[in-house]
Amino acid sequence: MSSFTARTLLSQCAKTRFRVAFASTNNLQHRTWRAQQTVRTMATEQPQGQGRPIGALAHHTEKKQWKDLSTPEKVVHATKTTTNYTVVGAGVVLVGVIGYAIISELFGSNSDTHIFGDALEKVRNHEKLQDIIGSPMKGHGEPSSSKRRRNRRIQSQVILDGEGKEHLLMRFFVEGPDNEGTAHLEMVKDARNKWEYKYLFVDIPGGVRPAQRIFVEYNKNAGQPLVEDK
Repeated sequence: MSSFTARTLLSQCAKTRFRVAFASTNNLQHRTWRAQQTVRTMATEQPQGQGRPIGALAHHTEKKQWKDLSTPEKVVHATKTTTNYTVVGAGVVLVGVIGYAIISELFGSNSDTHIFGDALEKVRNHEKLQDIIGSPMKGHGEPSSSKRRRNRRIQSQVILDGEGKEHLLMRFFVEGPDNEGTAHLEMVKDARNKWEYKYLFVDIPGGVRPAQRIFVEYNKNAGQPLVEDK
């Protein structure tokens, strides 16, 4: 065999091997692509009868109905529900107690606000005080040192006497177009546990007129049990 023939055969063999290797590479790439497409399809396909996609990252927990719960699950669910209702109920009760305390303080017959309003009305309706202080009259608590600040709240205190009876002491200020004064009152609890005036008077400072103390209410028997006539 000549050298030319030998070179020709070697060249043909090399070409054949290259074609086989190239075809194998293409076949491997095609199989890899098909495998990737199959995985993607499986990850996104929908099961029959359902509208939700499933996959490795999909997660859904359906809420069970009461009839489908086991006995321990029913106990846990009932305990959580009872606890929630208990917390809500306790909150409602607390709000009610606070609201009752605020209303009693502001509008109750024994509250400082009610007593102040009643005493101020008695002072306003007193004819002699109308003549000295003038009308209309306004009442307020301790005066503030600054004109920009509001007057302080009404000062009052409750004390016990030697017999254990409660006495309410209060002081407030009244002003009118002609003059001003300082009101003092003392009240004692009666047999019905209601405050009863022992005295209510207004001190008028001296100036154009001499200083005066004008009694609006006075009852030395305040807080004493009533004695029926026989």
